[in-house]
Amino acid sequence: MTKPTRVWGLGARTAFRTAAELLLHARLADAHAAELRALRRFDPESVHDLRVACRRVRAAIKVFGKKRLRSLDERVEHLQDVLGEVRDLQLRVNWLTRHHADARAARAKLGLAKAHLRKALALWTRRSELLLLREAMNVHGRGRLGGHRSRQRLRKRLHDLWRELSRKNQLEPAIAHRIRIAAKKLRYEAELLSDAFELDDIVEALSDGQSALGNLHDADVRLHEVGRDARLARAARAERRRSAIKARAALRRLARLVADLEERV
Repeated sequence: MTKPTRVWGLGARTAFRTAAELLLHARLADAHAAELRALRRFDPESVHDLRVACRRVRAAIKVFGKKRLRSLDERVEHLQDVLGEVRDLQLRVNWLTRHHADARAARAKLGLAKAHLRKALALWTRRSELLLLREAMNVHGRGRLGGHRSRQRLRKRLHDLWRELSRKNQLEPAIAHRIRIAAKKLRYEAELLSDAFELDDIVEALSDGQSALGNLHDADVRLHEVGRDARLARAARAERRRSAIKARAALRRLARLVADLEERV
């Protein structure tokens, strides 16, 4: 996964407005670069990178944006959702092909999803991206990057993740999904505030946990998709067991670092 562009010179005492403008423009530039790569070829890696870039833009909008900028979030979300549809179908086709199963129906759906993505990207390029750039100055301006506002956001995200991590049966599909969503939200906001609170270690742990839980989720989806095909179901269950081992280890590490971060912020 492509890392976000690092904005050098930021720290806890950097003016919030200065940091907001620099980080928001950096995230928009990353999304534009990922868009150009995806337009050349809708390969799984490019689609995934643009989808992640959209998530990072949305996190920056939520952390830094005022009302007019935040009203554009649904435009980024729409592109993210269309990319997610393509990405899921790419994973399905690849999985079925790897297991020598009939992937024709999935390929047909993928073709339609790619056509939908081309339209979504055209709308993004001609309208949404320009609106975001125009409103990128519409950010909050009081305080410091490491000040009360940022600290409160981190504490809220930490509380949300800790609540999900405290549940029993963490690897049950619904619970694992909730943990993954909470970890994802904390991760992308922690990336933005990393220089103010020294969060590189927690960002790495969140990334590992998100990936492990993502693989677990993909295995759960495969189990649902294969239906009554006994051979494919056996393969999906075996992948699910392997993913669960890695997810359990990642969750243990994540719990330790989240507890440590609560003391820091």
